[in-house]
Amino acid sequence: MNIILVSNRLDKAISLGQRELLALGLILTLLIGAAAFGLGMLFAPNRVEPLLRLMPGQHDRQSEIDALAVQVGQLQAKLTRLDGLATRVGDKTGIDIKPFLSQQAAPQGGLAQPGQSFSLSGLEALLGTTDGKMSALIDQLTLAEAVLLTPQSEHLPRHSPMVIAPQSSSFGWRVDPFTGAQVFHEGVDYQGDTGTPVVAAATGKVVYAAYHPQYGNMIELDHGNDLTSRYAHASRLMVKMGDTVKVGDTVALLGSTGRSTGPHLHFEIRYRGVAQNPLRFIDAGNTAVAQK
Repeated sequence: MNIILVSNRLDKAISLGQRELLALGLILTLLIGAAAFGLGMLFAPNRVEPLLRLMPGQHDRQSEIDALAVQVGQLQAKLTRLDGLATRVGDKTGIDIKPFLSQQAAPQGGLAQPGQSFSLSGLEALLGTTDGKMSALIDQLTLAEAVLLTPQSEHLPRHSPMVIAPQSSSFGWRVDPFTGAQVFHEGVDYQGDTGTPVVAAATGKVVYAAYHPQYGNMIELDHGNDLTSRYAHASRLMVKMGDTVKVGDTVALLGSTGRSTGPHLHFEIRYRGVAQNPLRFIDAGNTAVAQK
């Protein structure tokens, strides 16, 4: 079937064959569909977001937003922990900490200056820096609380558990030596020769002295006031559960038992069951000499 269009503005008639009619019908269908989509977005805005996520690039953007939301959630959790620590330290010292709590908005002001909008990468960097500062503050307040609760210095793990031992891994995020994944390392690793004495960082009671599937031969000391220390991967344990040890007493010999790639000491300090950065506790140059 052919359709012939005649117009006064045209010098000649236009003949539309079957192929031309199919093309015209497809164009009209697309135009009607686009119009329907626009009206649907106008009268049903709650359906816009799911549809937009199907558009190119929207999935990546949503993933970035979700990642930032996770970081914000972690910061909120740390703020809650900081408030709790500050409250307990304030109760022990008599300092009014209400102006420093996160629920109180900090007064701010200054001259109006031309600014610059944050980029996504810039916002991620700022969140990362803020997270690091908050972690340091938590460590410092934890140490302050421990000192206030433990007036006897020999019960505070301030002494290095090994004499002149280089660190092979620090506290915090690192690449797992077995899986290659990014994991949080809850202690400090000290490298040394098998059989090197490992000493108690503070006076305490042995509450664990046995083989652990991951820690290997491990000693855990209770120093009182919810403060404990762990000594892992030992080749030999020198104390037993229930013993009372003094700062500087040998509690184990260095080894590579459990989940370990070589001879080293994995040393942890925990407060109320939460791993703390041991370097926040240990005094620089304060090394306990092995006494037995």
